[in-house]
Amino acid sequence: MAHETQTQFVSVPVPSQYVTQVYAYLAELTGATVATPPVSTVPPIGLQDGDPLPVVEWTVDDFRRLMIEPLSSVQAVTRVLDLLAKEPDTRVSYTSLARHLDMEKKSLQGNLAAFTRAVRKHYMRRNWPMTWTEAPSSEPGLKSEFFYTMSAPVAERWLRARIQD
Repeated sequence: MAHETQTQFVSVPVPSQYVTQVYAYLAELTGATVATPPVSTVPPIGLQDGDPLPVVEWTVDDFRRLMIEPLSSVQAVTRVLDLLAKEPDTRVSYTSLARHLDMEKKSLQGNLAAFTRAVRKHYMRRNWPMTWTEAPSSEPGLKSEFFYTMSAPVAERWLRARIQD
């Protein structure tokens, strides 16, 4: 009879403001995504005002670098960028993104949190190539959720990088 290895879990107290980052780190370690709290209750981590890292415009070269990044979380976000670039200056709900990507909402959140870490570590900036805003949701059971937008100039640079990929 084959012996199955079972993963043991240990409870570790983590300050609430770091929970999403810990989940993202676990996702990076395992190459998977980890369940996180619902997106409507957790703002994007690490992108606050007063952050010492600068806001830097994303260039075609930055996007080319991003496209070849091996982290699965970054590759998941490149799929988000592909969707947003198809409809520049249009708000797309978090729920809609998850649906279009055929991804669990909690998995998408883990990937976005890990993406924040990659942007900070590898690109030395605090801004994503997309913006977000929280707004009322038409989704059943959600009062509000995040809506993501890629500006037309950024979308144009993303698509130019994709063509030359």
